Amino acid sequence: MPELSPLERLQPSLLDRLTDDEPSQQTESRERRIISINQLKKLVQRDVSWLLNTRNLETVENLSRYPEVQSSVLNYGILDLAGIPTSSFDELRIERALVKSFRQFESRLLPNSIKLKAKINRDEMNANAITFELMADMWAQPMPLQLYIETDVDLENGMFNFARVN
Repeated sequence: MPELSPLERLQPSLLDRLTDDEPSQQTESRERRIISINQLKKLVQRDVSWLLNTRNLETVENLSRYPEVQSSVLNYGILDLAGIPTSSFDELRIERALVKSFRQFESRLLPNSIKLKAKINRDEMNANAITFELMADMWAQPMPLQLYIETDVDLENGMFNFARVN
């Protein structure tokens, strides 16, 4: 790994630090303790994918009496989009719910920079898919990085697939 300047040395997330990919090694290499900006971007993209493809507890339980649970990791994920027909798809409500999940569970995205836009093309052959554009500033030193993800959600199964990432 090329030498990184002090400003380029970033630390992986807690989950990535706790995950032991080499259990036979007694000590962790420097490459595993410090990551580059590009590696950070890939890890954030992976974690955004995990968030989008996880259904939250509120999907199956009414949590209105438990506000602490609503805002905890027990409610990690997003609302279930499977089975929603595009004809009754409320873009604004879904966009707000997804942005709320990003703000709550992806702290590396600067909260006030998150913009999400649903694009529905009702003229297309595949009326069971919707494209989302996520634009946000990602925390980094010396300055934030721009993150752009275009993802398609299949409304039959609720799964997100990244179409374009920058």
